[in-house]
Amino acid sequence: MKKMIPSLVILIGIGLLCYPWLAERYETYQQQRLVKTWQSLSLIEDNQATLPVDHSEADAAEEQARRAEALQREETLQREAYIKKNLDGMLKIDKINLNLPILKGASEKNLKISVASMTGKAGDPGNYAIAGHRNRTYGRNFNRLDEVVVGDTIEVNAGSSQFTYTVTEKLYVKPEEVWVLNSNPGEQEITLITCHPMAKPTHRLIIKGKL
Repeated sequence: MKKMIPSLVILIGIGLLCYPWLAERYETYQQQRLVKTWQSLSLIEDNQATLPVDHSEADAAEEQARRAEALQREETLQREAYIKKNLDGMLKIDKINLNLPILKGASEKNLKISVASMTGKAGDPGNYAIAGHRNRTYGRNFNRLDEVVVGDTIEVNAGSSQFTYTVTEKLYVKPEEVWVLNSNPGEQEITLITCHPMAKPTHRLIIKGKL
């Protein structure tokens, strides 16, 4: 029994070390699934009626095909409902090879999956603020946001409309400086927010742009 204790401790230690990596891999999977869901939105049909099922044993093969088609249609409708409920659009920054779904509401759950909107709406007058974690994995979420500089472009695909913003400011502020969320009357702005630095962050990295 005593010989088993060191081995058990080692296994527990390995498990604790692997957990953050496994958790991030799962979050990346969820993010990629949302991207595919958004991209497939244009393929969703308007007809929402489910197909009737033929219970005749003589037409068993046809019934099975009908069931499969009805199930696929239902899954498509569920994807559409999820998109309408949770997604604002897609955020794209070519400079840092970023292409991410924007979820509505900067809850911890949403921020684990992707970036999330805090205020405003793309293209509307005001400040469209988007927050995201600055994960340590290279290229994940806002990991490379610090590479963005004045003059770079930020694109938001809202489905029916696309908007291009030009970066006008790059700031480092304290967490309590919430004035960065304010909007200038009559202007269409975007604000990207993440932590800085990545290790033991003390400030917020702010990227501001105008339509």
